[in-house]
Formats: sequence, C-alpha cells, structure tokens
Amino acid sequence: MSDLIVDKQLVQQKSRLGNLLHQLKNFAAEIKNRQLQTTIENLRKNLDEPFLFVVVGEVKAGKSSFINALLQENICPTAAEPCTDLIQQIVWSDRPYDKFISPYLKKVGLSVEILKTVSIVDTPGTNTVIDNHQAITKQFIPNSDLIFFVFFAKNPYTQSAWELLDYVNLQWRKKVVFILQQADLTKPEELAKNRANLEQLAKQKEISAPIIFATSAELEFNGEANSGFAEVRNYINNTLGANTQKLKLQGVANTTAAIVKQLGQELDNLQQQLEIDRAVVTNIETKLQQNKQQSGFELDSLIIRLLAKYDSITNRVKVEFRDKLTLPNLIKGSFTTLFSANKSAPLWMEELKQSCEAELKTSLRDISQDGIEHFMSGIRQLLRDLLGDLQQMKIDRVDSSNIIIETIENRQEVVEVVQRKVAGLLDGRDFLRSIESISASVAPTFLGGSAATVAGGAIAAITEILILDIIGTAFAGVGILFAGGALLLKKQQMIARFENKLEGEKVRFERELKDRLGSKLDIIYEEIDRNFVEIYNYVKDEEEKVLPLIDKFRQIEIDSQNSLQNIEH
Repeated sequence: MSDLIVDKQLVQQKSRLGNLLHQLKNFAAEIKNRQLQTTIENLRKNLDEPFLFVVVGEVKAGKSSFINALLQENICPTAAEPCTDLIQQIVWSDRPYDKFISPYLKKVGLSVEILKTVSIVDTPGTNTVIDNHQAITKQFIPNSDLIFFVFFAKNPYTQSAWELLDYVNLQWRKKVVFILQQADLTKPEELAKNRANLEQLAKQKEISAPIIFATSAELEFNGEANSGFAEVRNYINNTLGANTQKLKLQGVANTTAAIVKQLGQELDNLQQQLEIDRAVVTNIETKLQQNKQQSGFELDSLIIRLLAKYDSITNRVKVEFRDKLTLPNLIKGSFTTLFSANKSAPLWMEELKQSCEAELKTSLRDISQDGIEHFMSGIRQLLRDLLGDLQQMKIDRVDSSNIIIETIENRQEVVEVVQRKVAGLLDGRDFLRSIESISASVAPTFLGGSAATVAGGAIAAITEILILDIIGTAFAGVGILFAGGALLLKKQQMIARFENKLEGEKVRFERELKDRLGSKLDIIYEEIDRNFVEIYNYVKDEEEKVLPLIDKFRQIEIDSQNSLQNIEH
C-alpha cells in the first residue's frame, strides 16, 4: 500500500514515524522486553499493511456472525461453544486460500471487494474458558487501526468486555466502533435503552462521541434492509475513502504515543525510586556520622567523669602521703619510727598503692559501665532507626511491567539481607563477635552477655589496665627516697615527686583513654557501616543502570514530539 501514498508530507511523516519506532525497538531490547519489541516491530510492519480492522468482544456475542455478514461470506466458524484460541486475519486475494502463520494465527485470503482496502481480524472472546484467548487478543490489538467492539445487544454489560475496552482505549488509544449484534433478538424499547446506556458507559470511559451500530447478521443473510449492515458499510467507506494511509499513520502514531507515554511513566517511577534510594543512603550516612559524633561526646563525657574520679581519689592519697611525712613525725626520730614495728616503709607504700588501685578500679569500673551503657543505648537507638529506614525502603518500591533491570529486580533481596545484618547487630550476636575481635587487641576478651556488656567490659578493661600501669609508675621509685639519712631534707622532694608523678600520669591517663576509646569508636562505627555495603553498592549500580536509560529515553521523547506533532490524532 505504500505506493498509494502520493502526499510528500505523508511520506515524510511515515519516514519519521518509522525511525521513531526503530529507536523504540532498540530501547525495548535494552530494557529486555521482548513482548514490547514484537509489538513495535509489528507496528513498523503495519505501516505498509492494509487498514486493519480488529473485531473483539465476548464469546457468543456474535463476532463471527458479524464478520460473515459484513463480508457476505461464511468464512468464520460460529460454533455454539468456544473450541479454539485461533485468530483469523482475513485479507484480499484473487484466489481464496487459508494458511497458518503461527499456532494461534491463521490468514484467510478472499476475493471480497472491501478487503482491497482493509483486512479484518477475528479474535477469540474475552470471557472464553480457553486459557490463551484474552492474552492473544491483547497481543493483536496494538497493531489495529480500528476496533469493532461487539456486544450481545440484549446484555452489553459484561465485565470482561468492559475491562478489555479499558485496555483498548486507555492503554493503546485505539479508535473504537460499538456493535450491538443480534439486535433482532432484542425488543425495540430494550434495544434503545441498552444503546443509551452503552453510550453513557462509553463516555465514562473517556470516549467523547461513541459510534454505535445495531446489527443483525440473521436479517442480513435473509436480505432484510433493516439489518444495520448498510450503515456499517457506509461508515467504513466514508471513514476510509482516500484517507486510508493518513488514518493508518494516525492509528500507528496514537499507539506509538501510548507506548512512549507508558515507558515515560515507568522511567519516571524508576527515577523516583532512585531518588528514594539515594535519600536512604544519604540518610544512613548522615545518621551514622551524627551518631558517631554523639557517641564521641558520650565518651568525652565519660573521660571527664573518669578524670574527676581520678582526681578525687589521688587527692586523698596525696593527703595521706603528706600527713604521714608531717614535721612532728619526722622530729620524733629516724624514718623507721614513723612506722610500727610490724609495718615497714615498703609495706606501707604497697598498702597505700593497693588501696589507691582498688578504689580507682572499683570507682572507674562503675563509671565506665554506666557511661558505656549510655554510649551503647545511643547505638541501639541508631540501629532501630536504621532498621526503620530499611523497612520503609522495602515498602517504597516501584513495580515495572515493561522495564527489566536485573539490579532493580534484586532490590528487595538486598534490603532484606541488610535488614538481617542490622537486626543481628541490634540483638548482639554479630556485633558481639566484632566487639570481641576488637577488644582482643586492646584488652582481655569479655565473653558472654549483650553487645553493650561486651563493649562496656572492654572499655572498663582498658581503664583498669591503664590504672594498674599508672599507679605502679607513680609509686615506683618513691620508696628509694626513703633510704639513707636526712629524711627531713628529703621530705619535700618525696612529696613533690609523688604528687607530680600522679599529675603527670593523669595526663597520660587522659591521653591514653582518648586514643584507645577513640580507636574503638572508629572501629565500632566502621563495623556498623560495613553492614550497609550492599545497599551502597546497590544504589551505585542502580545509578549506573537507570540514569543512562533515562537520558536515552528523554531523547526518544523529544524525537517522538517532533515525529508525531504533525500527525493528526
């Protein structure tokens, strides 16, 4: 039929439309949608095919009888029960023939005048019990130029037929003609009522000016003038006339525009999904950063409390040490008279040291456990919040029927894997093992208990090790000053050295605590962050897959506007 196109504008429009369909087919291949590829390829072929009428409707509505009467040939079987899911395409041929194109499609050639201009497709019914009927009906509809929607005149309200009409009109923007078939079996007043109701229902389906014919194949075959088929044939002749190719371009253009719109909506959804997922990642990273900062404040506060307790206890020890070396005691005689016969100077120093150590260990351990509970309470709340974010991410999903991207297909699985990992951190199992491995390098491992207990025990152990070292260092060497004579002269030296040592060790205590606890803080948050790696990688991969598709399709949308804007819809 392409040789009938003499209008240069139509030639250009057809060429642009063909190029657009080629782009869409390549895009359909990229999104791995074979069905869409087939639909688009059929649309391209349809540009050079005769004007295509597709007849749809429910089983026993009278579709085949309508076609037979329209063509005045008995070519479509009219069995009482549905027995096949076969589509018949009826085309012009000077020599009659029929052949199978596929298991579901048979082409019938007839020498009937109307078929020089059009070809007609008889489809299975929408309410048939044969499994493939409705699926293959939908498969053929996108390639149609005009659809005759046949209803049983007595009951044009069946649900499956109207659901198919939604598919025909809303999804593919096809032009529809309504046929109330078997009108001879319906009383005139009932037929008029059903026709009025059909018109109202069609308008509700966004068909502004529905075209409706009442027909009777029985009356047509009996030669009755009131069969309604003369009106149908006049409509076909007036609709087509010399505008067959223009109408075909319009039909293909409408379907192409519907495909572009549908893909555009799905890509918009994918872009929205990507933005949601990006926001989740940003939120996770922000919460981890903010919570780590807050945990740092908690540890700083803990260190301040530990240092305050250190000051309180060591100040008492300083007073006791200073009081023991008072001037009256020194005047009484030699150094040995300062102590009882049963308690030597070294023993007194050891007892003072042990007393200091015990008090510091007990007090600082209690402070550590209390402080770390606040510390871990913040981590627990963080993990609960992040679990909530992951659950919301799982809920906020976009289902795409046309676009297949393996990365996105695995989205729910990735979220669920990360959810399980974070839940493991929250109940202590996985986190416990990570804390234990961390603790092994800085303090003895604390087995058993929750993650909070392990972390608290590890930090208490760090504190205890530092205290033992610091007190030992502070007391070391002081005893040597007790040896020899001239104790009075050594008194101030011993007191100053002892007190300076305790102050100096406090500085080291603070520095060591900050370094070790800061290192533990980093490792703990690195461990938490590591559990979100799958989410981070997923969103990165999602960006790499989705963004190029969106960019490519935006160009297709621009090309579609240029290709379709001059074709009347």
